[in-house]
Amino acid sequence: MKIFETLADASQVARSRQRSSAASGHEEEGELWRYLREITDFIHQLGQAYRFEDYLQGVSLTSSPYVSAALDPRPEVSSRRAMALALKALAEAHSPEQARPTLVLLNLLNFLADTAQIDDFEDFFTHRLDYAPLAMASFATREEAEAWLKGLEEPLSPARIIVGDQYCLAWYSREDGSQDVSRDFTIEPYIEELTARGIPPDSPAFKSREEAEVWLAKHPASPFAFLSIAGEHYLAVHHKRLKRHTLHPVELSLREWAEWKRGSERLPAQRGKIQED
Repeated sequence: MKIFETLADASQVARSRQRSSAASGHEEEGELWRYLREITDFIHQLGQAYRFEDYLQGVSLTSSPYVSAALDPRPEVSSRRAMALALKALAEAHSPEQARPTLVLLNLLNFLADTAQIDDFEDFFTHRLDYAPLAMASFATREEAEAWLKGLEEPLSPARIIVGDQYCLAWYSREDGSQDVSRDFTIEPYIEELTARGIPPDSPAFKSREEAEVWLAKHPASPFAFLSIAGEHYLAVHHKRLKRHTLHPVELSLREWAEWKRGSERLPAQRGKIQED
């Protein structure tokens, strides 16, 4: 679990510096720290923690910092400005322990550049609130997803995928070799919030899913849209990266979400009772 702790420490340092910059009135600097912090989210959501761990084997976290030649050389570009900020923070560090999280952030940026992911991250960073929660792949069935996971040459840390119409987590543990695909309640909080605001009375209505999908192909949700199929309300979610929509039955989704939350609340209480016994 070392790489996940490393990423968590780096994210925490970036968040702290972001807040400090904002409190000092340095909004532009704070935004660059947010840029660096959200790289850790991007890495997690695409299941690339182990891939980054392997990348770190080729760079030093103690000597002079490496700066990728693949970074855009223009000083006004966000990635180059973020790198300059990280290098400045690194130069001001008073100890190797203090420098290490900043080196990790710096190398996350190098990693994106060296693996040609800067543009994808820029899109993620700029439009995060405009897109549905990120998923890295889509499968018709759980069996397909499990076969894909098993066949990966590169070890995958937890990453969101779509199976049918459900968000799931595909995960692999490098430590013990275990792996699985499990349900992930990612979209349900959105359904709860959007439903609480009220389903528009003029939402489009269709007789079948096929009709709805034909309409959505010409009218992509941005990223969410309510519609009804055979009298039942659905939330359509547009996955731009995957070039598809998922359709989530509102009533069933809210019921399953409520059951999951109740189960999550019972777990700590049960653990506490076991400890008392």
